[in-house]
Amino acid sequence: LVSLPLTMHGRTSLDSYVLTPEQIEAFHKDGCVTLPNVLTEEEVSGIEKVFDRFLNREIHVPGKDFCDMSKPFGIPFEDWSIVNCMLPTTYHPQFKNNIFERLTANIVKQIHPNLEMAKDYDQLLNKRPGKKDAVFPWHQDMGYWPGPKALGVDETSTCTFSLAIDDSTEKNGCLCYVPGSGLARKLRQHAPLSGSRDEGHALTIDVDESKGDVITLAQCMRGSVTVHDEFVVHGSGGNMSLDRQRRTYVLAYRPKKVVDAERKLGFTHSHNDEVNWDTFDDGENRSKK
Repeated sequence: LVSLPLTMHGRTSLDSYVLTPEQIEAFHKDGCVTLPNVLTEEEVSGIEKVFDRFLNREIHVPGKDFCDMSKPFGIPFEDWSIVNCMLPTTYHPQFKNNIFERLTANIVKQIHPNLEMAKDYDQLLNKRPGKKDAVFPWHQDMGYWPGPKALGVDETSTCTFSLAIDDSTEKNGCLCYVPGSGLARKLRQHAPLSGSRDEGHALTIDVDESKGDVITLAQCMRGSVTVHDEFVVHGSGGNMSLDRQRRTYVLAYRPKKVVDAERKLGFTHSHNDEVNWDTFDDGENRSKK
């Protein structure tokens, strides 16, 4: 049995984590908030065992859904810097309804109480030790996804939860973000890191501190969680630690009508989806000229 402290906020029961008003406000104002001690050590250890089976390729993930997010497709596995596994509960259904899913389903209702939020996708990431090039370039998540015009919806709200399996610090490449950068709910112009999205999945945008961008670290200890929205500018540096991984379990929620519209378009967040990754044919001005 998991022993939990008696508290008014934070982890209050097996499937409940109660946010403070300040945490909810920080998410909506800054675009990102860190929630401490969401999972217990015992719970993280249970998730870690399945996580590592994916990393060790014991659980098969087909095609581009098992790739290096920092390099073009086709690089040999031993040379990867960021191991990326898309949609783990699709490829290992026994992983569904785990404690992280149950707690985030509770938390997202507190952040967006007036929306019917649904799980959109999940993802496992590992920055290997000593990989200075294990970099997630600056981006906005909406740059990766079809916009309202393509989906025929007027809503984009997203809560992306990132569970730290390892302590996530500046040294091993923790999340960084620009507070308030998504308040205008506008896309900055993105460029594919590898020429096109068919060659490599990653995108990049410019961050300019001389123009008011303030970079903030979102360090996150094992069992804690960051939550960010769809427009906040964020990224992360390489893993400068020679003996520490940075494993992260990502789980995103969007309004059910958005998820349904994505699926109708053929967009599942699988890198194997047959869509126009560069434009989504939605009229959004994503790319640098």
